[in-house]
Amino acid sequence: MASIVVYGGSFNPIHNGHLGICHWAKERFGADRVLLVPAAYPPHKQAPDLAPGEDRAAMCRLAAEGLSWLSVEDFELNRGGKSYTVDTMTYLREKYPHDRLLLMMGTDMFLTFREWRQWQEIGGMAELLVASRQEDDLDALRRQQKTLEEKGIHSILMENPVEELSSTEVRQQLRDTRKSDRVPPTVLSYIQDHELYRAPYDLEQLRALVRPLLSDYRFHHTLCVEQQAAHLAQLYGCDPNLAAAGGILHDVCKNMDKDVLLQMVLESGIINEIQFRQQPQLLHSYAGALYIQKQWGITDQRLVGAVRYHTTARKGMTLLERIVYLADLTSSDRHYPDVEEMRQRAERSLEDGVYGALQFIVADLAGRGELICRDTIEAYNEYCLKKRNGGFQ
Repeated sequence: MASIVVYGGSFNPIHNGHLGICHWAKERFGADRVLLVPAAYPPHKQAPDLAPGEDRAAMCRLAAEGLSWLSVEDFELNRGGKSYTVDTMTYLREKYPHDRLLLMMGTDMFLTFREWRQWQEIGGMAELLVASRQEDDLDALRRQQKTLEEKGIHSILMENPVEELSSTEVRQQLRDTRKSDRVPPTVLSYIQDHELYRAPYDLEQLRALVRPLLSDYRFHHTLCVEQQAAHLAQLYGCDPNLAAAGGILHDVCKNMDKDVLLQMVLESGIINEIQFRQQPQLLHSYAGALYIQKQWGITDQRLVGAVRYHTTARKGMTLLERIVYLADLTSSDRHYPDVEEMRQRAERSLEDGVYGALQFIVADLAGRGELICRDTIEAYNEYCLKKRNGGFQ
């Protein structure tokens, strides 16, 4: 029988404090494995600057490189929605039916454990392994331990070395300096390369930039997409500020002359002229991605990708690209047939919402005898295969 420590959290980002407690738990309790379980969207706290789940999981994997006993379990991210521990522990108990599971948590989580959803069921599936974060925690922890023991729930107080280090402090350091010695070097490189934890975008300033470029109708649509993108971001673990910025910028070139857009795209040297002469409706998104970089210095590739692919989608879309793509089709100003059903799908599941959007777009283009670009076809095929191979959570 193996001993497995289950360590869940936002890991936003994973830092040296997280890794230190993993080492301590392994050595102190002779654990065979430690599982890092990034949460999709933590139900116990607000997360306005939560990095996308795929990024947090990638950073965890980088931090675990070279440590054979440390691995990442992405069950909660794949499931989506709010992350409830009872669901995760049920999954892990079925996956490891004969092993000893130790659910590691900090002081705050332990002291509020009886407020968790189905907390008694959780205590029946795993022992609670409690890491102290402050020197004066111990008396309160022991009182809670006694109370839980009376309910048949076993817990272990680790009495670990206290290291005052929080993800909030790390994020602030990254926003201020774009550097931090509190995360592994590979994680820092990932954060820098993917433009994570930047200062929030000034949404009012972005609105002021796009307003002169858009008609009244198009600006109203832009504001509706901004609102819907921020809403979907809250549902699916993306930074709402970033998603709102993507919504504001997505149609920046929509009202520009097609010849001007074509010239802009051709001058970039990376686009096939024939494609855009045959499908001019695609120009504004590709040109928009170029425009925000050249004219406004917005080089955040998350936003560049969201603007570029909000019309066509593409295979392997990022979380932000999916959110802006779906927000554009389900914003409150849209009135096409079945839009309410599309909005309901977007509320239930991001992946099923994107699949429904691709189905609608492909059927609409085919029904009107229009060309369908390669990016859209590849995205549609990708989602068809996902649906065929198990569907969406």
